[in-house]
Amino acid sequence: MPTLIIHNVNLLSFNDGFTGKGYDAIAIDGNHIKGIGRWDELKSLVQAGTEVIDAGGKTLMPGFNDSHIHIWKVGNLATYMLDVRKAGSLAEMLGMIESYHQNNPDLGWITARGFNEAGWKEGRMPDKNDLDKVVKDKPVYLIRTCAHIAVANTRALEISNVTSSTPVPEGGVMHKGNDGKPNGIFSETALGLVSKNIPAYTKDELKTMVTAARKQLYSFGITAATDPAVDPLLLQAYYEMHQAGDLGFRLNAIPILLPDGGEKPYDLPENFSSDGLNVNTVKFFSDGGLSGKTAALKRPYKNTNEHGVLRLRQQQYLRLGKAAMEKGLGLATHAIGDAAIEFVIDTYVKLGEMLPGVLRRIEHLGLPEKKHLELMAKHQIATSMQTIFISELGKNFRQYLDQDYLNQCYPVRSVLKHGILTALSSDAPVVSNLNPVKGMEAAVTRMDNEGFVIAADEAISVADALKAYTINAATIGQTPQFGTLEPGQLADFIMLNRDPLAMAPADISTLKVERTFIDGKCVYEN
Repeated sequence: MPTLIIHNVNLLSFNDGFTGKGYDAIAIDGNHIKGIGRWDELKSLVQAGTEVIDAGGKTLMPGFNDSHIHIWKVGNLATYMLDVRKAGSLAEMLGMIESYHQNNPDLGWITARGFNEAGWKEGRMPDKNDLDKVVKDKPVYLIRTCAHIAVANTRALEISNVTSSTPVPEGGVMHKGNDGKPNGIFSETALGLVSKNIPAYTKDELKTMVTAARKQLYSFGITAATDPAVDPLLLQAYYEMHQAGDLGFRLNAIPILLPDGGEKPYDLPENFSSDGLNVNTVKFFSDGGLSGKTAALKRPYKNTNEHGVLRLRQQQYLRLGKAAMEKGLGLATHAIGDAAIEFVIDTYVKLGEMLPGVLRRIEHLGLPEKKHLELMAKHQIATSMQTIFISELGKNFRQYLDQDYLNQCYPVRSVLKHGILTALSSDAPVVSNLNPVKGMEAAVTRMDNEGFVIAADEAISVADALKAYTINAATIGQTPQFGTLEPGQLADFIMLNRDPLAMAPADISTLKVERTFIDGKCVYEN
């Protein structure tokens, strides 16, 4: 017996053969889709216990799937960590840190995240001297929005025993001042020199963060998500939440193998598959981010001699990647700059020759060249990209990249034209707005938050963007049981105020999620 039937609804799904059938009703039995068709055909299924919803012509489609979002970190900024993403200047951010310090006297460390110096009138990176002005007696650890750069105050350096003679791990940078001493700024793997000394969160605290993030996911119609950098303790927390029925959304957890600042890799995880939690891929980082000039480039960043940071050693990468693939685990590697992308593709090709048929995906794919896309297509390498970076980080890109790089920045249209499996995602909390509608708008308009258009020729259609946030995201996550509206699929879907396929690009921002359903039950209603 159907437990729910929704009719008078405009149904959208992006699986082959769906369109053009005049469907206007969907029947749900428990947590699965029982049938899709016309209301005059499905209404005979209504029984005494069936809930019937007249959608009033609203649009219903599969729930959004964010294929790259740091879920616990999103929740951390709503619970245990100071969020400074709204700071419009260095002075404003320092004031926020000072107030937070005064209001939380019992904290052992002050941790904060989210600054982006490109948007400040000062236009420079903070250092230990800036932090010392507002907090001297307690360690402060301030993470840039990209999470590839962090700043520590003098007290944090003292506790961490960091001096000018401290060895720096390969793939990292400990920046120094004119006096030759550490200025408190760390990049890439060097972050671990300080971060390893911050007391670790407990499993219960991690669970609180995930629960806090879930509220945001629901409000944006996100019913499935991939956390792409999971350490062993967080993985335990996810398993426990899944076993207790406390996750509340579909989760693909991707464990990291190499901790920042550490040479010893974590143990390989076990391959795990279920309707609620999946662990089928492991994660590597090959470079940093464009917005902080740490992504590895072949040409220097504009008006500098900087090329970014390549973090991985190929022999170690090959060895760990091969061990994971032999265990049936796929590989996901962060690669943004063209130098990093080339390095990763070269490694993936070697691994694919040894172990064909195992998923290999590139996270971000910020500045690929045409030859890179040809190789990805030939060797079936997938990608999860973030057009939403265009919106929030466009100013950084325009400031740090030459015109040729800008023209190939997050080139989603070119990627799709090569037939590469492509999902879209947010990478939140790198961006403050994790709404897939915003990511879709950026993919279609290529406009940043200041009104500048970046690589206009790389704009894609609304349909392609929606496909990248649904069926493609499920495919890259190796979770075929959701992502479309088909009988037998899990009943995860969203109701929208308008039909996105009938909207002009300029109007996409008015698209709203009115209801979110998971397992056939409404978990959010606006």
